Amino acid sequence: MKTLILYHSKTGFTERYAKWLAEALQGDCVPFQNRRKIDLSLYDRVVFGAGCHAGTIRKLKWLKDNLPKLAGKRVAVFCTGAMPPGSPEIERLLNGSFTPEEQNRLRAFYLWGGINYERMGLADRTLMSIFRKMLNKEQWEEQKEMAKAIAKSFDRTNPAYLEPLKEYLRADP
Repeated sequence: MKTLILYHSKTGFTERYAKWLAEALQGDCVPFQNRRKIDLSLYDRVVFGAGCHAGTIRKLKWLKDNLPKLAGKRVAVFCTGAMPPGSPEIERLLNGSFTPEEQNRLRAFYLWGGINYERMGLADRTLMSIFRKMLNKEQWEEQKEMAKAIAKSFDRTNPAYLEPLKEYLRADP
């Protein structure tokens, strides 16, 4: 089975997972900016990966627009972010990103990434600063702890987080 991993990575976490996945599945790993050069008909499995940003999955519209071309193929989406796995926000993000029909056509996965302030643009760094200030104003200790956790860059990527995605892709359709 031929596999395509198409990814959009702003700070490097999604790219790292895409390359690990491509290596494990012997698939083609293609950056999003090269998407127009891809012939989707050549692939049996298509994986789209991108980072989470402000409660959305970046560049997801491309995949949604191309779902009709992917009929009969195994399709998966993975997104990366700074939230630890199991956070309620992740379930809301994954469920809210797809219609019921789309959920029947693909499977979505969350992979813990991190924060890389050095690779963020000014606008994103500013938004993160505002978010930290909002968290620090909250009365609950969890929010204050979260503000501390996101105060500096960190990396929680781990190839083990890819296991459920790899199992899904290797399963019979």
